Amino acid sequence: MNPQVRSSILFSAAEGPALAGWERIPWDSSWLPALTLLITDLLLWPALFLLLSQLRMAFAGSIGQFGIYILILPAVFGCLALNTVGAYDRRSQMLTLNYAIWHFLSLCVAFALTDLVLSEFLTFGDLIKPSRLIFVVDCVGFATVTLVIRRWHARTLRAHQSRQNFVLIAPERTANRFAKNYRSHGMPQELRIHPECPQGDNDDQEAENFGGAWEDVFAHMDRNTAGLILGIPTSKVDPDLARLLALLNFRCVPVYTIDSFFELEWRQVSVENIEPWWGFSQRSALVRNSVFDHLKRWFDVLFSAVALLILLPLLLIVALLIRVDSPGPSLFRQTRIGRDEKPFTLLKFRTMRIASENDSIYTTKNDSRITRIGKILRRTRLDELPQLVNVLNGEMSLIGPRAEWIKCTEIYERELPFYHYRHLVRPGITGWAQVCYGYGASKDDAMEKLRYDLYYVRHCSFVLDLTIILKTIQIMVAARGR
Repeated sequence: MNPQVRSSILFSAAEGPALAGWERIPWDSSWLPALTLLITDLLLWPALFLLLSQLRMAFAGSIGQFGIYILILPAVFGCLALNTVGAYDRRSQMLTLNYAIWHFLSLCVAFALTDLVLSEFLTFGDLIKPSRLIFVVDCVGFATVTLVIRRWHARTLRAHQSRQNFVLIAPERTANRFAKNYRSHGMPQELRIHPECPQGDNDDQEAENFGGAWEDVFAHMDRNTAGLILGIPTSKVDPDLARLLALLNFRCVPVYTIDSFFELEWRQVSVENIEPWWGFSQRSALVRNSVFDHLKRWFDVLFSAVALLILLPLLLIVALLIRVDSPGPSLFRQTRIGRDEKPFTLLKFRTMRIASENDSIYTTKNDSRITRIGKILRRTRLDELPQLVNVLNGEMSLIGPRAEWIKCTEIYERELPFYHYRHLVRPGITGWAQVCYGYGASKDDAMEKLRYDLYYVRHCSFVLDLTIILKTIQIMVAARGR
């Protein structure tokens, strides 16, 4: 980069009027909308309760003495419930009917538990139990107002984002791959690709062709630029340019690599752009003998043992229904690949007719091989329950990448880059890919699910596991399995 141009850009980024307006807290930042919604929710419940109490006093006399926790506890329970359905995540589809249903259902459960706690455990002495009429009306009002606020918030945020743009700096091949993923995620911001580079034999050669076109890139950035995405290897970035990008990132505009954009915005890993040392470039919570790995295993053993005891009558009933519905055994056994690429025998309730294993390796919609009871079991995910035995044996975990059939694994190992990284951890009954993408029926689907699986391998945490569990419950209740 020309020293004079570099100095001019640095000065403009630091002090110049063109970028001075960027030094602000953007409305669409990851934390500001969530914080705004959280504060609104925490204040809304007590405001509605006090308003309704005043109305009752005006028409029916005093409501008596009540504890401060009546104003606090329902608001806290309500916020926790909303968090489980993504009510504070700017990426949630809050304008859909599906979100509205889960919004109301989560609050119904939260307020039912709150009412039980308030009535049975926290009301004694001179304190009176809260009026059920006021409580119910407050619940309905809270659920309605919070949904209306989120619908307004979603429309406002999307309208704001539709005026923004991301600037992508990448070789042609990389840019085309990224643009395809960008469109598939329905991002409202415009994607501007700069510059157009001469065609090369590979991405590295194309990266060399960038030359001095950076001035054009910065000329196309303005106050509506939501971020700058760097799609070339960091080793190819000139040190002076790296200094400028760091200044932009800290002062004005977020700067992403393609890897970081995938992980922050889409909670995936960009499989095509990671390096062979990805598996040890960042420590995972699931590294062998870590505290989290041991805690996760202890929880798996305890939960699977208790669940098998409690669900034993249901398991027996389902097994009987399978035998009555179609000839053959109730359980389906298949060799799958587990941790460290070790094969094991996976157990499931049989949902297909016998001798269908030699057919297609994928299950299609309305697949004729699926039995009548099998359709119900697959939609509700109840066919997975026998895998609790695999969890108890240490072959699987409750949460992790899907344990794939050995035939599928052999194909994916040849055709999908870094597929073997899935086998660094135990496979799970449910997982991040299963709840985010659903059933895969092609190599492209397998690639998409691999992005989610590798994200889980790197970012596994208690919070992420809890999110997966709650999303799995949603899928089971709504019968959206396949």
